[in-house]
Parts: sequence; structure tokens; C-alpha cells
Amino acid sequence: MLSNSIPLIMTAIAAVVSFSSGLFNLGLEGQVYFGAFFGTLTALFLPDIPSFFAKMIVLLAAFFAGMMLSGVSVFLKIKLNIDELISSFLLSQATVHIIDYFLNGPMRDPSAGLAASKYIDLSFSKILPPSQLHSGIFISAFFCFALYMLMNYSWFGLETRIAKNRRFAEYIGVDVKGVWVLTMLISGGIAGLSGMVDVLGVHSRVVKGFSAGYGFNGIAVALIARNNPILVIPAAIFFSYLEAGSQVASFMSDITPEMSRIIQGAIFYLVTAEAILDFIAKRKVKKIW
Repeated sequence: MLSNSIPLIMTAIAAVVSFSSGLFNLGLEGQVYFGAFFGTLTALFLPDIPSFFAKMIVLLAAFFAGMMLSGVSVFLKIKLNIDELISSFLLSQATVHIIDYFLNGPMRDPSAGLAASKYIDLSFSKILPPSQLHSGIFISAFFCFALYMLMNYSWFGLETRIAKNRRFAEYIGVDVKGVWVLTMLISGGIAGLSGMVDVLGVHSRVVKGFSAGYGFNGIAVALIARNNPILVIPAAIFFSYLEAGSQVASFMSDITPEMSRIIQGAIFYLVTAEAILDFIAKRKVKKIW
């Protein structure tokens, strides 16, 4: 449960960063894939250097890969006024299929019985073995608290929140486009990093379909947490609990894993409905005034 919550926490944080400035990054799934792919590719070609420095280089490569992918969407929005929601989603879907091609072809490990790359000689230390929980959980917790401090106690956080209202932000001199670029790049970078953290912590290689919807579930977690970086942690653990619980229940009884999808969907709809009711209430107040 805790191991599966790590990429969920990081993708949710990536979603919170973009949502905070009024942008919608729906390309998290592709950015997770691309970060894991590019980081693994970097690891396979690294020379023999100390493990700590190798991990840092690989993680930075994954962060940079996610930034590149999200940077395309924000570039299209600023230069051509193309909605980042559509461009990020379409780019993400294309990226996933392209990477699957490489995992089935040029990068496939001949000795593997599935579409996957070769193993890399890097991994995070395990916590509470023989479970899959690894030290990457500290990286995810760091991003939660770092983003909370950044968004609530820095000038950047203030400008990011103001950028939601573009007219007002531009009127008081906030560089809205600059805020958009920075938040979108950070969002994509964290998403790419989450993919590599999962590879180093669990798989030690890129496996076709390893993400299992981390990007889209991360968006749901961010919405449930109401864009609060601290609340992302319990929300992600709860989502992961439903996944782990459904797997155990499928072994112990006739409950299928799809039942957890229904519960997750119900929770998502309830949270969305509450947001809609709040929006309607605010509109009524505005009409009265």
C-alpha cells in the first residue's frame, strides 16, 4: 500500500503545481512514462561511477525529460494559444505508445518474458523487507512539504495563485506567462521524476504498462486533496489502500479488483459534486450582491 502510494503522491504534487496557476496538465501519464524511459536509458549508458552520483544523474535526467514533455504544451499555449489540456493529453497518449514500441523493439531485453528494458544496477534501499516499500517515500514526502512551504510562504506561491485571474495578475504587473512556463515545467519534471523513482524502487527497469494509471489517479488525488500538498499524502495513501485492499480481497473472497475502481469513481464523483455545489453557491452570492 505504501509503496504504491509513492508515485501517486508525486503525480498528485505535479498536478497541484499546474492547477495552482490555473493550468491543467493532463499529460502526467506520458510524463511519468517518458521520465522512467529517459532515466533508464541514461542509466544503461552511464560509466562506472559511485552509486550515489549515478542515482542523482538518472533522477535529474528523468526530471529533465518530464520538463521537456510538459514544456511543449506550455509553449503551444503561449505561442499558438492552443489549450494545454488538449495538447498535454494528446502528447501524453502518443508518448506512451512510442515508448511501448521501443520496449517491444530496440530496448527490449531478449531474456525477458515481457516487454521490458534491461535491468539497471541501481535501486533504492528497501524499508520493512520483504515488502516493496523503499526509500523513495522520503523523496515524495520532501516534495509535499517543500511545495507547501513554497506555495504558502514565498513570492512565487503568491504570484502563482494570483495568475489564476489573468486580467488582475497582468494589471498588477505579474508575468503570467512566466508563471505558466515555470509551473508547467515543474509539474512535468516532478511527474517524470516519479516514474524513475518507481523504477529504482520497485522494478529496476522499465516495464510496459508499469505506470498503471499513476498520472490520471494522481489528478484524482490532487482534486480530493483540494490542491493542498500536505493533504495529498493521506489522499494518496487512501487511494493506494483501495488498490491493495482490492487485491487482497480478490484472493480471499469473490470480490474483483474492479470493485475498487467503482469505489474510487464514486469518491471522485462525490468530491466533484461538492465542488459544483460550492461553485453554484458562490454564483448565487454574487447575484445577490
